[in-house]
Amino acid sequence: MDSTISQDQSIVLPDGRTLCYTTFGTSIAPEQPTVFYFHGFPGTHSEALPIHEAASKRGIAVVGVTRPGFGGSTPQPDRDLLSFPPDVLRLADHLGVARFAAMGVSGGGPYVLACLHAVPPARLLGGVVVSGIYPVALGMAGMQLPIRILYNVAPLAPGLVTWLIDWYAARAAQDTEQPGRYERIMADNFKGWPAEDREVVFADNGRLLDVLTRSSAEALRQGAEGFACEAKLFGTPWGFELEDLRVDAGKLVLWHGSKDANVPVDMAEKASGLIPNAEFRRYEDEAHLSIAVRYLDDILDTLAGMAEV
Repeated sequence: MDSTISQDQSIVLPDGRTLCYTTFGTSIAPEQPTVFYFHGFPGTHSEALPIHEAASKRGIAVVGVTRPGFGGSTPQPDRDLLSFPPDVLRLADHLGVARFAAMGVSGGGPYVLACLHAVPPARLLGGVVVSGIYPVALGMAGMQLPIRILYNVAPLAPGLVTWLIDWYAARAAQDTEQPGRYERIMADNFKGWPAEDREVVFADNGRLLDVLTRSSAEALRQGAEGFACEAKLFGTPWGFELEDLRVDAGKLVLWHGSKDANVPVDMAEKASGLIPNAEFRRYEDEAHLSIAVRYLDDILDTLAGMAEV
């Protein structure tokens, strides 16, 4: 069974934009389940690297997609959450994937829900959201203060957010003269996260830290405008209501840790109560990143069951 990670690839969309992606796990084939992976915020498709081996063992093909404005994917003026499902479908058509499931981690979560809203069930077989962000109207109590500020400021002053993130992070990510500068910023940032997250980020000589550093640095390659755009999207109405999502039982599973300081578990629990047939899995001893690492096998087994062809 072929389990070679593909080179970074891209397609040109009908409007002339470029959409970047990479495949992990097994090679795409009609008889194999396929999962589209939606990265966190900020991030790129390279974030999916840690699931490659586990996906390969299960015979799952994983397509990591970089959203517009991040990495090498062209910005999309005035985009919203519902602008993304058509891009996903065009990429699926390009790859010859008729049916697939979707996985979104952190900032990728809203895009799973957007796809469930907009993609025909005959094609999207189900979705998993891990530590996902949900509409801010559900309440941000318990969320890290800088993130709360971001989601409040970005809708009103995206230009200010662009300037601040460019000054704080994007310039460091693009700094070729001091290649370790951005890595130090990332490491220092994670030191303030819950112990459960720090354990997985710095384990194995910082293997996950390296992946997240690379992914977020790539995301800021074009500057911070993509970051500000996405923060604005998360902080404003999404263009669809959670109550209006229609999914069959077992076709949407929300995973969340009670110690998550990026997205409070109360927000996730409220969201799960609004979505008909959503299954909510709450883990008392996990945080924002730790749940995706420690429960990866269970998450992929759930996806494989949804995406069986």
